[in-house]
Amino acid sequence: MSRTLAVKKGKELVEEIRTAVVPHGRAGVWWLGQATFCFKFGDTIIYVDPFYRAEHHELRTLAESPLYPSEFQNASIICCTHEHLDHLDPETLPGAIQASPQARVVLPHWDVEFAAKMGVPRERMVEMRGDDTVALNGIKIYAIPTAHETLDFDPKVGYRYLGYIIEANGLRLYHMGDGQPYPGWFERVKAMEPYDAAFLPISAVDNLHWSQAVYFCALHRPKLAVPIHYGMVPGYSEDPAKFVDALAQNCPEQKTRVMNIGEFWLV
Repeated sequence: MSRTLAVKKGKELVEEIRTAVVPHGRAGVWWLGQATFCFKFGDTIIYVDPFYRAEHHELRTLAESPLYPSEFQNASIICCTHEHLDHLDPETLPGAIQASPQARVVLPHWDVEFAAKMGVPRERMVEMRGDDTVALNGIKIYAIPTAHETLDFDPKVGYRYLGYIIEANGLRLYHMGDGQPYPGWFERVKAMEPYDAAFLPISAVDNLHWSQAVYFCALHRPKLAVPIHYGMVPGYSEDPAKFVDALAQNCPEQKTRVMNIGEFWLV
């Protein structure tokens, strides 16, 4: 099986992330495959949903993972959206927290025991219930409840699936994680506008169909729309060109970008 190769990986990518200059009003963005991103605001590095699989792993991925778990370095914050393995991964997160020993781990309160069993120290966890906010290292993170298979809620621990709005360096970014529309989602997202960038899943398996991602853009008008969550897991992928072409036809003023794995870009 031919795999999509990263344009940059390993030590070279780690060094690029460490040294990249990100001025005020901009965000450094690296797509690391699937829903995995690195965001840099000034000198602050955030990883979202760290996930790594080797080429010959039992889960045969369609694309190269550019960073080993031990290479998720120099982070101040690591965000995990929910407990599925491509978002809160027992094979990646323990190495990532060792590689970034100062990083706080933002995650749903629902997943505290799951993370503790894989070795995440409780004192490093920042537990989110949904519809709440935390400030860390000058970064504000808003937890937006998300419906994955269902909109799961427990009064004791909050919502099971989350997306994160990250506000820093004069920007507001929305990383949706995995999610589908549900009653109340529009109002939650609308209340946080405007968005400088929205990172939207398009694979349609328990998350947005590409046409729903287009509809999101029509409703919320992010300055930039980036398709995510495709091209990694067989049976859970989609062609991002469908999203881009539909935007060109229906929302021609909407800016979008299809990123390459390991590529650096300033939003």
